[in-house]
Amino acid sequence: MSTRLLITLATLATVVVAAAPPAAADDIVASSSIQAAVDAASPGDTVVVPPGRYHESVTVVKSGITIRGSRGAVLDANGFAVGIRVAAGPGGPGCPPPTLHDVTIEGLRVENARFTGVLLRGVDGFAVHDGVYTGNEEYAIFPICSQKGVIEGNDVTGTDHAAIYVGNSHDVLVEHNHATNSTVGIEIENSTGLVVRANTAIANTSGIVTFVLPGLAVPLTEVVLVERNVVMHNNRPNPVLPNEDVVGLIPAGTGILTMGADRVIVRDNRVGGNDSAGIAVLALAFPNPDPRVDPLPDGNQVRSNVALANGRSPDPLRSPFPGADLIYDGTGSGTCFADNVFASSIPTALELLFGCV
Repeated sequence: MSTRLLITLATLATVVVAAAPPAAADDIVASSSIQAAVDAASPGDTVVVPPGRYHESVTVVKSGITIRGSRGAVLDANGFAVGIRVAAGPGGPGCPPPTLHDVTIEGLRVENARFTGVLLRGVDGFAVHDGVYTGNEEYAIFPICSQKGVIEGNDVTGTDHAAIYVGNSHDVLVEHNHATNSTVGIEIENSTGLVVRANTAIANTSGIVTFVLPGLAVPLTEVVLVERNVVMHNNRPNPVLPNEDVVGLIPAGTGILTMGADRVIVRDNRVGGNDSAGIAVLALAFPNPDPRVDPLPDGNQVRSNVALANGRSPDPLRSPFPGADLIYDGTGSGTCFADNVFASSIPTALELLFGCV
């Protein structure tokens, strides 16, 4: 992704100095180490990763770097917490202003990290696309405290938390990804201005989740568009216990879940075969000690979705309701449902009781 920087001179001096042309970008070809190639690269350069297996963890602390994997290029992060870390400083509480910009990771296979395949922290302008992520223990793609990003065209499988996670961030597009065999396919947490479009989430515990948690840097989740996704058969047993983490509260068999988030539009999705619920809008299901956080879902719209054959065998440990295609707990204000194709709902006359004007 490129970012234009426009510098306006308020006062023009008698001498005008022309800016020097930017240095030409180079391709830096990794030989035995991706990290060595990244270290040798300058802003604007592309690190080209030839086919092969690279057992390492890579750290990017420069702006304007692209890492481009060739077909057959595998970053094996076995024994490391993170496959690729894009961050100029150590992690910590809060979200300081971004320190890196314009970083792209594309076409690489990343596997076996103990925490996450790719971590981006404090990045303004990023792209993670056309990669394969498998066997990363907790997450696969994990931007946090970042903005103006694109996560596109990735194939992700086998994580115990979320295949794709966006947290404490804003203005991120998540599009045309395939997420499977994870606890959550796509998780949006304490973030604003997100678009989750045309993804497939199949055979996870839950397909797509947008929620707000107490105690984080960004105290709300709002203005999220979830559209044209295929969310099917997300009935994988939840491997996280309810007392271990918030995702442990998500019922197995959940399609699209909005919990405590505001102004989320869920439209034109195909949601089917999820055993607990097709599409659900709920308040936070746990105590909220953070006075900054409103736990109720406000101003959400669920429109023009096809939600069928959901809720036929709800999770007996976690599901707070009988199963249904559409579920709303009636909390908050301004949430509405209209023009959906469905066979069951809670409450029964959902679109009559909470119809969109």
